[in-house]
Amino acid sequence: MEQKAMEDDLIRLFRKMIKVDFSAYLQGISREEFYMMGVIEEYFKQEEEAEGIKVSAIAKALDVSSPAVSRMLRGMEQKGYIMKRISSQNRRNTLVRLTEKGTQAYTRSRSELDRLLSKVMDYMGQRDMEEFLRLWNKLAGGFIEEYRLCQNAVYAKGDDQDERKI
Repeated sequence: MEQKAMEDDLIRLFRKMIKVDFSAYLQGISREEFYMMGVIEEYFKQEEEAEGIKVSAIAKALDVSSPAVSRMLRGMEQKGYIMKRISSQNRRNTLVRLTEKGTQAYTRSRSELDRLLSKVMDYMGQRDMEEFLRLWNKLAGGFIEEYRLCQNAVYAKGDDQDERKI
């Protein structure tokens, strides 16, 4: 297959995957809320006795800014999914926990999503699924590396053309 044909196929595949709306399986919570609840849930599986997870730790796990996480947490708190408190160790840190309502919403959503993924994985088969995951991770790594290089690039305007210095 030619390079251009593969590029076109990849763009079409991305477009198809974007059309898949997983939110229909998330039982009334948004994808962002689901991801955030997952980070919080996973943290407490490892740190059962913790007061809560820091906003900065959630931001790092999701690779988003702390202010963006704080905005999302405000909405989740209003819905009753999380509770926030000030750390007893360091008053500058806000700690977050899922409420019972949040835990139930996440568990229901995770169960529905797991059911969907199980069906898709059965359709793919074990060997193809393992190969797909290996290749998808490799592809994602290539995109992440190119994005990193692009973000770190310094552009200097020349007389008649742009030069990219890395």
